[in-house]
Amino acid sequence: MGLTSNNSLQRTFDPLRIFAAAKTVIASNAAELRRWAPVVLRSQIIEKVCSELQEKHSAHTILLYGSEADGTSRAESDLDIAAFAAISEVIRDARLLHGTYIDVFVYPEIVLSSPSEEHLRFRGSRVLKQQGASADTFLSKLDAFYNAGLKPLAADELSARREWAGKMLGRLARGDIEGHFRRSWLLTALLEDCFHLRGNWYEGPKKSFQWLQQNDPDTHRAFDAALTPGAEVSKIKALMVRVVGQNADT
Repeated sequence: MGLTSNNSLQRTFDPLRIFAAAKTVIASNAAELRRWAPVVLRSQIIEKVCSELQEKHSAHTILLYGSEADGTSRAESDLDIAAFAAISEVIRDARLLHGTYIDVFVYPEIVLSSPSEEHLRFRGSRVLKQQGASADTFLSKLDAFYNAGLKPLAADELSARREWAGKMLGRLARGDIEGHFRRSWLLTALLEDCFHLRGNWYEGPKKSFQWLQQNDPDTHRAFDAALTPGAEVSKIKALMVRVVGQNADT
């Protein structure tokens, strides 16, 4: 077999082409590393917080809840953690830790045996630590509490909420600073009432809007229109009528 020419060798071992190919591979791997880096970092933060909770409060049961637990978190999402310990009052620790906001509640351990509506946000939590089956039992009780349903509102309470919404609508139409405040107040209350008036639990804005989008898209669109910055009062009125069945002149 004859010798390969110098030109062929140059084409085969062209350093510029090799360098360009190497840059492509490195860039591709770097993008992949960036994609996974936040996940690794957040898991390390969770481990650090758990260690702190055990050292400072002797927490024996720790739950991760919210978007990080249900898989819907983003890079900027908080880490929501609930812990239980032999303490007498609730302790809260909210801060920025290694670039991630953490929001931690430490509850008296007695809460594990008597969950209430306040704790429904812990449904679907990921168990990080438990004493025996303390977390599993607590979450089962929460599911039972949720499935038992919301106690129906009394007739006078239903009437009061409808009257209040109409009153707020009239006052927000004035357009002054108090009116702007009442606009936000009414819109917030309407979302909660949207569920309570149906006899359903209110589980916060994220889950509520997801539920409406899937089960009542017309009401979801009404909220979207009313919550848009600078929305006309007529949009808020239409939402109010839809939620509480109250018609008010403005």
